[in-house]
Amino acid sequence: MMKKTTIFTLVGAIALTFTACKNAPDSDEAKTGDAKEVSITEGAATVAINTTDSKVEWIGTKLSAYHSGTVNIKSGDLQLKDGVIAGGKFVMDMPTLISLKDDATTNGKLTGHLLSPDFFDVAKFPESTFEITGVKPFTGATATGGDQAEISEYTVADPNFMVSGNLKIKDVTKNIEFPAKITVNNNGVDAVAKFNIDRKLWNIVYPGMPDDLIQDMIWFGISLKASAAEPTALK
Repeated sequence: MMKKTTIFTLVGAIALTFTACKNAPDSDEAKTGDAKEVSITEGAATVAINTTDSKVEWIGTKLSAYHSGTVNIKSGDLQLKDGVIAGGKFVMDMPTLISLKDDATTNGKLTGHLLSPDFFDVAKFPESTFEITGVKPFTGATATGGDQAEISEYTVADPNFMVSGNLKIKDVTKNIEFPAKITVNNNGVDAVAKFNIDRKLWNIVYPGMPDDLIQDMIWFGISLKASAAEPTALK
């Protein structure tokens, strides 16, 4: 089994970052387009995503404040070919979406609103999915540019792949592309991605209060861990 790790120190660090500015975190903006066909890689090995050790974190902002939280991963797997991710899919369990307070307790009022038809309408759309459509080596700089050692914690340091995939939220599916850090070895897979998307492209259009509008960009931090049943499964 792979060692259990913490993805990000979410509460506290965020408070310092957004005290003065309530914009989306300084991160890579996912390139967004129409959904793409998902291809099947012959001869690929499949490893199951460890849903306990994997997580999706999010940050939303409005003019006066920021909000952060998590959503659980319900299921998923990754396909590996010659030691590289060739495909995969994971499912987000939308009823588990929560907003967190500064002390990491649940912000019940906001959580209820996010689950409602104003936002994710989880009674009607209980699952969101991401399915990989392409993986290629990363080249160049991330959107923040500059020295990779100095970039924000909200952007992946030293990305080695560009990942594209179909992200389905509610009844809308769009293809997104973003940098990721992916490590594959005989123990399994460890993948991290951090990026912003425009919520309105997925029909999440609730504006907020007239004097406290909600920003369009939502930040996502995704950490996937998959353990091989047998070390030879990845060779």
